[in-house]
Amino acid sequence: MAHVELRNEILFKAPTRVGLLADVAEVLHRAGVNILAIGAYDKGDAGEFLLITDNNKAAFAALEDLGGTVDLAPVVVAEVVNEPGELARIARRLADHGINVSQIHATTTDAPTAMLVLRTDCELDAIKLLEDI
Repeated sequence: MAHVELRNEILFKAPTRVGLLADVAEVLHRAGVNILAIGAYDKGDAGEFLLITDNNKAAFAALEDLGGTVDLAPVVVAEVVNEPGELARIARRLADHGINVSQIHATTTDAPTAMLVLRTDCELDAIKLLEDI
């Protein structure tokens, strides 16, 4: 059975520049925040970060000091078995129940589990579907 929960993902956007990733990592470190998952993208003139942290309140305040914009979005975080075909099974299950996945990122190594972060059009329904996987 997968461990699935509703979390808030931090969305941070700031003008793109050399060192932005270092500044984000350092400001969170100074605030005592652990980054559990991260996605970061250079979108031309803006750097966009997607962060799951162990302390969103402290992370939010620390990131505000860098300028840019900080927001929160609900996401489904699922710890699932790390084996071939698991994402296909999860994606098909969501699709068969009419749940659109608008964003996904994941972390894994050779560990027995992987962590998926999904933004969907109905997080609570997605959680119900994934809890018994």
